[in-house]
Amino acid sequence: MNFPCLRSSAFLFASLLGTTFSLFPPAIIIPEASAAQADTSDATLERVVLVSRHGIRSPTKPLDKLEKKTRHTWTPWPVPPGEMTAHGQFDLGLMGQFLKSYYHIASRDSSARCLPEQPAFIWADSASSRTQHSGDILAAALSDGCQTQARSMPAKTHDPLFNALAAQKTALDTNDVEKVLDPELTPDTQLPPPVQSGIATLQALFAPNACTTGTSPCFSKHAPLSWKKGTPHAENGMALGSTVSEALLLEYAQGLPSSITTANADAVQTLNSVLPVHNYQSARMRRTPAIAIPRGGKLAQAILTLLNEQPLPLPDGSVLPAQARVVMFAGHDTTLDMLTTLFGLDWTFTDQPDPTAPDTTLAFETWKHPDGRKEIRFAVFHQSLVQLRDGLKLDNIAGQGAPMPLTSTLCNQPDNETCWLENLSQNVPQH
Repeated sequence: MNFPCLRSSAFLFASLLGTTFSLFPPAIIIPEASAAQADTSDATLERVVLVSRHGIRSPTKPLDKLEKKTRHTWTPWPVPPGEMTAHGQFDLGLMGQFLKSYYHIASRDSSARCLPEQPAFIWADSASSRTQHSGDILAAALSDGCQTQARSMPAKTHDPLFNALAAQKTALDTNDVEKVLDPELTPDTQLPPPVQSGIATLQALFAPNACTTGTSPCFSKHAPLSWKKGTPHAENGMALGSTVSEALLLEYAQGLPSSITTANADAVQTLNSVLPVHNYQSARMRRTPAIAIPRGGKLAQAILTLLNEQPLPLPDGSVLPAQARVVMFAGHDTTLDMLTTLFGLDWTFTDQPDPTAPDTTLAFETWKHPDGRKEIRFAVFHQSLVQLRDGLKLDNIAGQGAPMPLTSTLCNQPDNETCWLENLSQNVPQH
């Protein structure tokens, strides 16, 4: 696939900012959004660790199963369940190109030959083809074609960096999980108003009378937890509402005809209304510390190791190349969710109702001060609903690609303005 060239129009020279950016010499440039986060006039950007979600995919379950649960006919997809689409691949390539431009990754020398040691290293989750393929796309985009494949464990194996539970490197405490997730402990009246409104919207769209007649789907019905392979699951009620709202978003982002037709409903307005159901359920099932910490602890410690510029042993027995100044982990929305808990982060977008939508990328930056202290800064890159649907290039201006600076609740400096690595390392929970 060919990816269009992406121009970055908002890089500021260090001479104007009084800030040094030496990640990829001889460039002396710093991304504008990073400079705005703190006074780093004496700091140098040493390493960036990126964690991304794969590109647009079809629903992970066959449509006939979703149709049986919702009693509704869904628009067919051009790919099998859970696979990334060609449109999704193109959008992800745009994100990769923007990240390359934003961090000024120099993969070629002055004669346009590929450097023998590439400055970017990509490690993809091996559990699904969509993450491995995403890793390959990001490798090509970040390296300007000098790399064509990401590194990963063998296909269809569980990588402990992305899911230590599935890799059987740890286990959940079922009592702790059930204390938090028992649906009977959260009456409908205690749900956040946007979630209640989203449930009402879904009900009106799919089955207005189902809850009163005792039929399905009833999105407000309490669904008991079940356990599969040591992890909690829920399938009906709000869990089904979460699945349905995400399916509607993916459908829209892919550019498919909507599966729901109403006389006066605007598609974007509908998505903004129903996605709080998905976000709330995802937070319960993925961000709950009793789940996120054991599941994502190995990745969190790997990120801290990289931010400290130390050698990182990889799950395949190799060691991550020391010259890699940008490291990308190609994972899932679940990967992003668990890291928000482990690193005390959170965010929402005004132009994208899903905070972990396809291609969303979380950035961890190491800034080294002259005294040797390492400051960590966080940011998140995303594409709006319009950018995803229309395949639009990102630009380094607010609302069109510029990253959103984040602060961590784990940093105990005043107002979380500066996050020193030693403090962050002490506060990231371990399992």
